[in-house]
Order: sequence, then structure tokens, then C-alpha cells
Amino acid sequence: MIDHSLKTRMGTRLSALFNAIPETTTEFWDLCCDHGAAGRAILESRPSCPVVFNDIHSDIMAHLEHQLAELAADNYRLAICPAERLELTASRQPTLLLAGVGAEQCIVILAHLFAQPASASASFIISPATKMYWVRQFLIEQGAYLLAEQVVTEHNRSYEILTIRREPTSSGLAMIDHPDFSHGDCWLPADPNHRRHINKLIAYYGAQLEHRPTPQSKAIVQGYQNILKKLSGQT
Repeated sequence: MIDHSLKTRMGTRLSALFNAIPETTTEFWDLCCDHGAAGRAILESRPSCPVVFNDIHSDIMAHLEHQLAELAADNYRLAICPAERLELTASRQPTLLLAGVGAEQCIVILAHLFAQPASASASFIISPATKMYWVRQFLIEQGAYLLAEQVVTEHNRSYEILTIRREPTSSGLAMIDHPDFSHGDCWLPADPNHRRHINKLIAYYGAQLEHRPTPQSKAIVQGYQNILKKLSGQT
């Protein structure tokens, strides 16, 4: 659990992302995520773990650097560039956090990172702002291994969080073309927020199905409808 004595303040979603970072992490990359809050918390709680902060906006990075100075942090570097241009450094057990961007941008960034040999030893914590289904499909196509998944809700919005690796591990599940991986197996019947989120997904993809029906769009909607039935105790 997060240490509430930290100066870096995080809400429900950021706390969940922070708590997903493996204790074995030897280098942490904070990509495009909420002005570097998770990376700052790492520098506070694990000062021996180097952190790389990335964002395309120089003004955001300047403000971040001011915050890091207030924390007296020094074990970090700033990378001001599009995340899809980053070059990973060799590290024993790096963790990369990619959250808050749209699915399309998330996939572009992941494709660039996955093409680098250094990503083979990395853990990835992934939580796009929208359309997680398509990110899951990309991960299935890439043969990723799922370590953990969860759904968190903050300010009436729900977010899926996946932790994956590219290489097999004893605790990882090979992501295959199955609803448990394409639509998720992290939904809880007792949480009304989960049902609300699934209903939103059905409405969104259902509208697409109505305007441009394809076998794939039909399968997407059917998969979420099956989850909703399961959560409602109808299966």
C-alpha cells in the first residue's frame, strides 16, 4: 500500500498505478502520466531506484523539475520528446508506466518500445484513457503475458490497469484470443461501478455496430454483453 507520509499526493487511480509497480523494479520510466506523480513517489519511497520522466511538453517538465528540486531528488533524468521516440537503456528489471493517453497513441508507443531488445526484461503497467479493448488486442497479437489486471474508479470514471511482460514468467498468463483477455477478467459483480462502465462500453461499441456493422464490432459488443450478464448473475 502507498505510504501516506509521502509528499506526493495521489488519488485512487494514481495510487493503484503506484501500487502496481513491482518491488523488484531497478529502473522506473514514467511516461506521459499525470505530470510525473508516480515517478516522484518512487523517488521518495525508493530513492535508490532511478526514474526517467518523459513528456512532450517542456513547460510540464519545467514544473516537474521544480517539484523534484523541492523533494531534493537527484536520481532521475528528463526526456522531453514523444514517447514513441524513446530509446530504452539496459536495466535488469525496469518497469514502464504508460497511462492517461488514448488507445491509438498507447499502441504506437508500445509498438516502438516492444521493438527494442531492452524491453524484453521490462514490466509494463498500461492504463489508457480510452478503448482498452484495442490495446488488449494489440497485446494479444504481440504475444504478451498478463501479470495482473484491475479496474479502479475515480470521479465516476473507471479505468482498467494491466501489468504485462513481453517474455514468459512463472506468474504470467499468455494472452490469447479469448474474452478473458480481449474483454478482461477483472470485473466484480459486487461493484456497481463495473456494471456502469460495461454499460458505457456496450453503448459506445453498440453505436459503432449500428452505423458500421462488422463481424469484429459485433463480437466486441457481444463480449461485453456476456460480461454484463455474468455480473448480473444471468449465466
